[in-house]
Amino acid sequence: MTASLARLLKFCAAVAAAAAAASPAAAQDMSPASDVTRYVIDSALLMAAGFAALVVIAGFALRDIGMSRTQNAPQVCLRTIGALAISVFAFWVVGYHLLFSIESGGFLGPFQSWAPADDDPGAVGRASGAHWFFHASLAAIGAVIVSSAISERVRLWPFVFFAAIWAGLIYPIAASWVWGGGYFADEWSFRDYGGAAAVHLSAGSAALAAVIVTGPRPGRFGQGPTRPQMSTALPLSAFGLMLSAAALIFVMIGLGGSLSSAEAAITAGVLAANAMIASGAGALAAMILTQTVYRRTGLVSAMTGAVAGIVSIAADPISPALWQAAMIGAIGGVIVTVTPPFLDRFRIDDAGLVVPAHCFCGAWGTIVAFWMTERIWLPGQLLGTLATAGFSFVMSLLIWTALKYTIGVRSAPPEAPPL
Repeated sequence: MTASLARLLKFCAAVAAAAAAASPAAAQDMSPASDVTRYVIDSALLMAAGFAALVVIAGFALRDIGMSRTQNAPQVCLRTIGALAISVFAFWVVGYHLLFSIESGGFLGPFQSWAPADDDPGAVGRASGAHWFFHASLAAIGAVIVSSAISERVRLWPFVFFAAIWAGLIYPIAASWVWGGGYFADEWSFRDYGGAAAVHLSAGSAALAAVIVTGPRPGRFGQGPTRPQMSTALPLSAFGLMLSAAALIFVMIGLGGSLSSAEAAITAGVLAANAMIASGAGALAAMILTQTVYRRTGLVSAMTGAVAGIVSIAADPISPALWQAAMIGAIGGVIVTVTPPFLDRFRIDDAGLVVPAHCFCGAWGTIVAFWMTERIWLPGQLLGTLATAGFSFVMSLLIWTALKYTIGVRSAPPEAPPL
């Protein structure tokens, strides 16, 4: 009996100690994580964000399949896989060091291949392979964005050649000017937290050059009003866009580089909230505008508006209040609704609405970032935006023009490779 009473008293004391440890005062006394814990958590964050980037690519592929004709769906999948495969090799051979080994204030990094370097883990705070994997996935996202714009008209191998140049040269050089500490980041305080310029604007500008050179899809434009293409399965496109939108939010969290402290976790939470608000505002703005103008709610505009809202807030998703995030995202939704007819007027056939959602909204988000914080300088944002868009557009225009007049880029209809 005495032994049972002693065990009962010991149990009650343990419960009381646990309750005291869970009290608000104790919860506020948070000790920092150890170096090993931070290393593991931050490396895991980069790998998880890299997988999220692959989900973005898969979502874009589903979007393109749903918006293309049935006979072209296998080619869409093949081009996506080819873009991912060649981007990985190009970023390994030369892209990574062009992006991250550039001298402070410079324009061009060294041309050398990447290899894991984990001799001093404490100096960098994360596994080198995890960092490479994440940024290689970002390079592949840009190539797939370009693929979406030129869907249903371009041969596989010319596009694969362009994707290699994109992931190995164009994207790393442009991104190094802001993420690698290059000229515009160092001299002009050019800032881009979540890839609005480095990923979306540069890829959207490359896509604009590609659609200008390759021309419209067969039957896309005729005499009189524009004839829209018949889609295979728009619900599949909507599902793909929702996947991509959700994954893009986690990609931006990964770009923060850390989730191993209370401050980093709070920052990630603010980022996620602002991105969700901006995405929802973009979708709602597109829905309301199409209902007002066309007397019907446009599915394509609504789902594109959701991604446009995220792209618009990506340059600085940390500083804005929720109402600012909503305004920025809503304007992104307006951009992707009003600009496609403008592009149609010039016979620019953008199959995936890439130019409005990534080029125009990327530029809008990069420039408007100065409004939310004094840490961002408007002249630097303007100059960095022009440099990123101009470099990507001109380089892509030269490459696509060279391909067009050498090996050719147009596919012979129908675009249906053997399974």
